[in-house]
Amino acid sequence: WRHVVGSTSITEYLRFPTTKSEGQKGVANPTPPSYPVPLHFPPTVFRQANLDSFTNIVGRIRERVLQMDEKPFCVELYGGVGTIALNLSDAVSHIVSSDENPNNLKCFQDSVKQLPAEIQPLLDYKQKNAADMVTSESDLFQKCELLVLDPPRKGLEDEVVDYLCKGHCSSIKLLVYVSCGFQAFQRDCDALLASGRWRVEFAEGHVLFPGSDAVETLAFFVPK
Repeated sequence: WRHVVGSTSITEYLRFPTTKSEGQKGVANPTPPSYPVPLHFPPTVFRQANLDSFTNIVGRIRERVLQMDEKPFCVELYGGVGTIALNLSDAVSHIVSSDENPNNLKCFQDSVKQLPAEIQPLLDYKQKNAADMVTSESDLFQKCELLVLDPPRKGLEDEVVDYLCKGHCSSIKLLVYVSCGFQAFQRDCDALLASGRWRVEFAEGHVLFPGSDAVETLAFFVPK
């Protein structure tokens, strides 16, 4: 890519519904953040093709996180520009998002600069892939109470599955898994359940591409 003229990225916002529309009983209706959360998307990063529908997934996650007894310490893997994490920034005690794409870091930092001053120190980002995060950030994961996973279609790396099934992850109170590849989700879900450590608390499918057979799956896992 070569920037010729104009802005280097587009800025978008998730628009959470203020009321439940008639006939949309399954639509999430969370309390939205009290401040705007800008998301920056240059051509070199991933953006959901149907950001409006993805908002309902983020809304469902907000609903669940806001039900936790205390604001949790959150770690996010496969975080992209921070679409999910930044929209949880008022509902957690601290966030460390991460992704291997080197172009995501500046997008995340530019968003943080536009958030309230008291929120900014609570948000960090690590330019690492998910496997490196779980194998090299043991101190961080000892504090993790909320783990958000939004992997690509291939699902979780073996290192991530091994950590969740065999590692020292007893501090995690809620595991959020957003999947765009159902077969990979089935595989990872089977492994988590077979470990005896986790149970499915909630799961639902979201149609982000009407008329296709693609389903985005959202699942919450909690310790057994």
